Order: sequence, then structure tokens, then C-alpha cells
Amino acid sequence: YSVDVMDCHKAPRAGESSEERPPVAQNSQPSSAPTLPENRAVIILIPVRLGGERTNPEYFEFAKSILSLEYCIGIIGGKPKQACYFVGFQDDNLIYMDPHYCQSFVNISTSDFPLQSYHCPSPKKMPFSKMDPSCTIGFYSKSVEDYEKIKEELSKLLQPSPKEKYPAFTFVQGRSADYDLSAGLNAEKREWPFIRDARRCVTTAGDFVLL
Repeated sequence: YSVDVMDCHKAPRAGESSEERPPVAQNSQPSSAPTLPENRAVIILIPVRLGGERTNPEYFEFAKSILSLEYCIGIIGGKPKQACYFVGFQDDNLIYMDPHYCQSFVNISTSDFPLQSYHCPSPKKMPFSKMDPSCTIGFYSKSVEDYEKIKEELSKLLQPSPKEKYPAFTFVQGRSADYDLSAGLNAEKREWPFIRDARRCVTTAGDFVLL
């Protein structure tokens, strides 16, 4: 939902909640709008399933194209009984790191704490065919203008292939609240965690937010 992303890019001013912010104006050339000094970066995580029991080979080239984008921060996924963080590829193999690599405690309160412990000592390779179809793609958007570029480039990659009728994911105009998922649900089902409730939304004050 594009407007939700744009809203997250606009950091609220002091004493202003996310609900009190004016809506982002929609026009034919949003990339020409001036960047506000209150802008903050947004990390966008998109969970997808690239096949049934196994990853569909039709998605191999799609995954390569996604990992080749400069604003892609990798893919959270894995293979049976093992979680992996895919950071790139070589030929028909994924390059991944193990997020469960054990390391010593690092005291980040000092100015000279060691950075090398934040990196796996040996990235590994795995064939695309062994990749679990359930994964999450991450993107880093610095501003509203950056998001418009991301959306434009990704829309080209998301065109479905002749064998696949539907893209891996799509961009939708407006906010998620515009699509009332709770319509027709009983009281019990309205408590499902994926139903958006404005009363439960929490505004963060960090440099970036997760969406």
C-alpha cells in the first residue's frame, strides 16, 4: 500500500501522532515533490511464497533480478530445517549467511567496539533448487522519491511470465485501511492479528521503521 509507505517516510513532528499527520498528496509526478527534512528511511519487508512444496524454477530469474537491485537488502529464507539470509547469487547458486552464527558479546557502548563480529566469517553457496519457497524480500527506501523509483523498477520485474498468471507481489494505491479486511467477520475473527486497528498502531521515533 503506497500511501502507507509514504506516511512512514514522514517522521511526525514533536507532539504529533501518525494519525494527526496530513495525508500525502497524490499527483502524477510524486517524485518532483520536495523532500522534507523530517523524512526518515523505511525498511520494507515483503513475505512471498515462490511455489508449492518447492521453489518454482520460474522464479529463479526473478530472485536473481531482485538481488541485483541496489536497494534490495537481501532475502530472509532458508532450506528445510535451516534458516538463511540470502545476500546475492553466483550463476545458479545463492550466496547466503547463517543468521545463527554464535559470537561473543559485543559492548556497543564503547566507541571502538569490534565490527568484524557482525559478519559471518565464511559466506556459503546453495543451489536455487534447494531454496524454501517461503521467504521475505527486504528493500531499503531512503525517501518518498526513492520509493517511487523502487516502485517503478520493481513494477517492470513483476510482470508475470507466460507460465505464471500472477506476479510475486503487487503495489496498491492508497492505504491498507481503504480495504476493509474486517468486513463481514464476526467478533472473534476481528481479533486476528492481520486486521489493522488504528488504536493499536504505535509510532516509532527511530531513523527508520519496519513496514
